[in-house]
Amino acid sequence: MTIDEAVFERHSVRSYTSKPLTKEQIEELQSRITNLNESFALHMQLVLNDDVAFSGRLAHYGSFKNVTNYIAVAGQKSVAGCEASLDERSGYAVANLVILAQMLGLNTCVVGLTFKKSSTIEINDDEKLELVIAIGFGETQGVQHAMKPATRIAPDYDSAPDWFKKGIDYVMLAPSALNQFKAKFTVDENGHVFAKARFAPFAKVDLGIFKYFFELGAGKEIFRRSMQTLRSSDVI
Repeated sequence: MTIDEAVFERHSVRSYTSKPLTKEQIEELQSRITNLNESFALHMQLVLNDDVAFSGRLAHYGSFKNVTNYIAVAGQKSVAGCEASLDERSGYAVANLVILAQMLGLNTCVVGLTFKKSSTIEINDDEKLELVIAIGFGETQGVQHAMKPATRIAPDYDSAPDWFKKGIDYVMLAPSALNQFKAKFTVDENGHVFAKARFAPFAKVDLGIFKYFFELGAGKEIFRRSMQTLRSSDVI
C-alpha cells in the first residue's frame, strides 16, 4: 500500500478484534516511534495487551470496544531551540503513525478524551500525556463520514493553486482528536502557506495532524521551513 492509498483508506475505527499484532508490525511501529520521539522530543509508547485505558464509562461513552493496544502520546512541555508546541509536535507525529499503521494493515483511532490513564504509561515529571491512538485489527475498516466543505478551513480554496487544493483535500481526510476541524489555511501570492489553529480543545494537536496531511497532498518540497521550527502562526 502506498502513502496516498493509506490516506484514502484510513478511517477511524473504534471496535477491534482480539487478533494480536504481528511481530513484524510491532517492530515497524517501535522503530518509527523511536525515530519520532528523537525528532520531536516526545515520549510515545506502544502499549500492548492493556485492558485499563479503554475500560469503564469514558470508553463506553466513546463507543470503544475491545481496545487493548494503543500508542500513548506524551512529551516534554517545552524544548530548547524548538518553537513548535508539544500539542503541534504530537499531532504531527500522530499523523505519521496512523498512516504507517494503515500501510501495515492495521486500523487506528486518535483519542483525545475518552480514555483513562493506565499505570502502564510512563510519564516523567516534565512531560504531559496528550492523547492516545487506539490500534489493532478493526472489526471493520471504518467508513468515511460526511465531509465538511473545504472552505471551512481554507476560505480561498476555490481560487487557490491546484497544489494547495490537493493539500487541503488531504487535510479533509485527516483524523482529529475530537472530530473537529478548528484550523485555517491560507496561501499568499508568493506561494507561502500559513496555518493557524482556532481556539478549541486539542486544536493545536489537530493543527499538527493537518500539517502532516497537507504536506502529503501538496508536496513538502514547496515549503521553506521545517515542522520543528514552526509556531502555529508561521509559514508551513
